[in-house]
Amino acid sequence: MIEFSVVIYSQPNQQDALLDALLPLVKSSREEVGAVMYDLHASEEGVFVITEKWQSQDALDAHEATEHFVGFQEKAGELVEKVLRLPLVSV
Repeated sequence: MIEFSVVIYSQPNQQDALLDALLPLVKSSREEVGAVMYDLHASEEGVFVITEKWQSQDALDAHEATEHFVGFQEKAGELVEKVLRLPLVSV
């Protein structure tokens, strides 16, 4: 199982546009084979967190090659200030 979170900081005044770009990504990603969890959290300050869980690395690799993921990446360039990927820490 592959599990991590992605923290996405919007550019100033771009949080609504970023949310509009994220929603179809989340909806389509949840329908993918191998997707166990793909949840979106948001703050009023334009910080978004996607919590992902995939059955395997192959499922994650396939996700990152999908049209909706690649399309989001293209849109995100002008909407996103920075991105942090946080792997799950085993305790």
